[in-house]
Amino acid sequence: MLEVLFSDSAAGSMKVGMCRGSEIGGCVGVIATDEKGRPVSPEETARLQREAEEKERRRWAEALPLEGDPRDILPLSLALSVGPIDEESIGPLREETLTRLLSIYPEGQQTAAEILAAARRWLDTLLTRAPQEPVRLWVDHTPDAACGLRWVLAQLQPLGLEKLDLRVVELPALAPHGEGGLVLRNLGELHPGEWGRLAREARVLPAGQAAALVTQWRMLQSENAPLRAVLNGVLVSADESLYDPYLRRVLDELPETFREAILIGRTLGRFQLGFGDAWLALRVERWIADGKLQVVSTPEPDSPRYHRMLRKVSI
Repeated sequence: MLEVLFSDSAAGSMKVGMCRGSEIGGCVGVIATDEKGRPVSPEETARLQREAEEKERRRWAEALPLEGDPRDILPLSLALSVGPIDEESIGPLREETLTRLLSIYPEGQQTAAEILAAARRWLDTLLTRAPQEPVRLWVDHTPDAACGLRWVLAQLQPLGLEKLDLRVVELPALAPHGEGGLVLRNLGELHPGEWGRLAREARVLPAGQAAALVTQWRMLQSENAPLRAVLNGVLVSADESLYDPYLRRVLDELPETFREAILIGRTLGRFQLGFGDAWLALRVERWIADGKLQVVSTPEPDSPRYHRMLRKVSI
């Protein structure tokens, strides 16, 4: 069974779920503060640590095993909700987009090259083995997964969708198995012990439905917008400023001089937009280039670019 995912964090969690009982996984740590943000006592920390370890033990005891080989996990982490998409396979436009997104990190260019090389290998594996093996496609509520599903089906279409054994697993809106109604946005948040249980929810993807998803992707390609987003459950093209209002709401609450990391972190934490820090950091870069914000300090050499102080100018 080939397991296709659209984020590295989800792939890492799935590998832990498959390898439970080997050397992978098993660590639980606790960091606790009181209402004023001060560290709690060592005794209280130890108590919370024991509770967390017991909770983890119960979760694994109740987990259903996820059968499979970690070598069959194919993470295609291409950030397809961002940037131009009017090309086939994994071409120079995707390379340029990933490099730009990861440029906010100290070793972003190297990381982008590694992701692209790995994704090309996974795609070759998929195209080679899909005619003979079942393919299970894991999707969540993020725009990258919505785009990834349609993109990968477009890559498989020349093989004959009606000839393939395609299955889809969709992340439920609420965390499974007694998590107190916790809302999940992406598969990377799934506890490793839940993969086997979620795998039971796989459904066959009929060739006609797969072809319709490919058609949607072709339409998005023809529009070739700066962004794609899931709005009211529908994947649509969007302008690059789509998420700016969320940043602005948080920015309005901050003092004149502020830490950029606080702006980005609070925006992601409050609004659960379904993506990481890179795109918001690039939007802040645009505001700086436009003279709306001013750089006050520079980050440490081994830190993301947004680990710096900014000042409001005309925003």
